[in-house]
Amino acid sequence: MSDRMFGMNKWMKVLAYTVLGIYTVVVAYPILFMFFTSFKSNKEFFVNLFGLPQNVEIMNYAKAWSVGKLGTYFGNSVVVTGVSVAVTTIVSLLGGYALAKLYIPKANLIMDAFMVFNFIPGIAIYISLYSMMSKMHLTGGRISLILPYIAWQIPFSMYIIKQYFETIPEELIESGRIDGCTEFEAFFHIMLPLVKPAIATIIVFTFIGNWGELMWANITTASNALIKTLPVGLLNFKTEMGVEWGQYTAGICMVTLPLMLVFGYFQKYFVSGLTNGAVKG
Repeated sequence: MSDRMFGMNKWMKVLAYTVLGIYTVVVAYPILFMFFTSFKSNKEFFVNLFGLPQNVEIMNYAKAWSVGKLGTYFGNSVVVTGVSVAVTTIVSLLGGYALAKLYIPKANLIMDAFMVFNFIPGIAIYISLYSMMSKMHLTGGRISLILPYIAWQIPFSMYIIKQYFETIPEELIESGRIDGCTEFEAFFHIMLPLVKPAIATIIVFTFIGNWGELMWANITTASNALIKTLPVGLLNFKTEMGVEWGQYTAGICMVTLPLMLVFGYFQKYFVSGLTNGAVKG
């Protein structure tokens, strides 16, 4: 019986590794295809579509940065995403701490009300949102991107933070209060160092969601080309010769690289923060 179980476990491992290997190839191939294409000329792209680049065109990146104006778009994305991530993180930390530890009446009901906004498709409110921001004279600048991005990301981020704070024993903060800590001192010196995984989680989710957002960015930047972000810039990427696929994929690499760097930096906290924030107790 034990030999049979051992044989079954062995074949299950082989099957699992085979499935994971196939999945890795499926996921990795488009990334490798994009990377290799970014070093091809337009002629080689059509002649040698799936092969390795024969003549490495490093200047594709420089041309995409300058001729394609991706340098300007990259700067806009950095500012918009950086500000929105920072504000979302701060507001979510303060709000999640208050709902979890300050005995606010109906805290769970308040959190549920926030979470309802996550189930409203963004496209359903684009027209009314743009009309409202236009009347408030908030369109035509980066603020028209930053404010909605913050509002859209706060509910889920605050939920993760609140659930994570609730896993921390109440005795820790009570001891700080007894020692004379103010609420802000207890928050910054006792609680904040314990929620690094949750902070990493919301930073990753918020960064990914804002960095690659296209629909709202395309709508609100239509009136001012100077505030376009990278996804919008790539959508309209053209040179005098039309679409240069080597330069175009070089631009896609520029969009993808920050995502990989952010996730790679925070990944050691990411799984812990996601699981502890999603499961209470």
